[in-house]
Amino acid sequence: MDVPALTNGGWGGLTARQVYDMNRFADGVLVGGGNLFENGQLTLDPQALEALRPPMMLIGLSHGRIHDTSGELMHRSDSMDPARIRQLVAKANVAMVRDQASLALLEDLGAGNVEMAGCPSLFMPENPRDRAPGERVLLSIRHPSRMSVPAPLQWRTVEDVRRLVAALEGKYGKVVHLVCHDYMDLDFAAAFPETPHLYFADVEHYITALRDCRLNVSYRLHAFLPCLSFGVHSIHLSYDERGRAMVTTAGMEAWDIDLTRTDDVVSAVMSRAASVDDYHRSRAKAATGVAAMEKVTIAGLERFAAAVERRKVEGERAKS
Repeated sequence: MDVPALTNGGWGGLTARQVYDMNRFADGVLVGGGNLFENGQLTLDPQALEALRPPMMLIGLSHGRIHDTSGELMHRSDSMDPARIRQLVAKANVAMVRDQASLALLEDLGAGNVEMAGCPSLFMPENPRDRAPGERVLLSIRHPSRMSVPAPLQWRTVEDVRRLVAALEGKYGKVVHLVCHDYMDLDFAAAFPETPHLYFADVEHYITALRDCRLNVSYRLHAFLPCLSFGVHSIHLSYDERGRAMVTTAGMEAWDIDLTRTDDVVSAVMSRAASVDDYHRSRAKAATGVAAMEKVTIAGLERFAAAVERRKVEGERAKS
């Protein structure tokens, strides 16, 4: 059963009401993935968490800093309290974060027994070698107001996207589509009426579009990572620590363009767009590290499954 991490109408999160139901019905509790340590994305009642009985696993989580007005990294104002982070990690039977920066931040906060296991979206099956790429070029956008960067860079994004569309169309033709990931993206895409945009209510349709595209240029980490797993040419545009750290952890830092350090985004993108063979060489070199993270993830899932099974056995014994 899917339970939202953030309480809405009394439903979701690790609250007294939700934990009560988990204790009654759940064999185990999986928390993740994403940036649940910040952005107000996880409702957590410390007293309710202590009362949780089923085994719990944290998987694919991240914690990162953003840029202040001077461009320096700082903790988010909506980051989870360190004491609650330590409590959540201590309560978990298995605790996994997706990147090296998240691991370092949690260790600095005193949260022990955390593993770095990558993002599960890295472990999806590769495209068959005889699968021909499609013609579409996808530009996965993010509304500038949702980007935690200094204001000049935030609003430069509008012109960057306009110039990117023009440059990509100049190279590939009228096959560029803006990919919207949420309601705010649709609002941003409306500023470019001459460019078709896509929104996927069904995740399978989204995955198929990524698998079939010729190139993905992405302000969204979770367009870049699936393309990396599929073997689809992709370029990542980062604006915070989380995105950069995950691409670096995946061994593909050369394919991340740090917007806070790059004045000419279009030139940086187009030089990488022309280097398809270099992308695939980088991906092949990174494969060993990705495989190691997948192994850690599977081992963690197996430990979690074993904890669930032990609780079932103990429950049966208690009944007899």
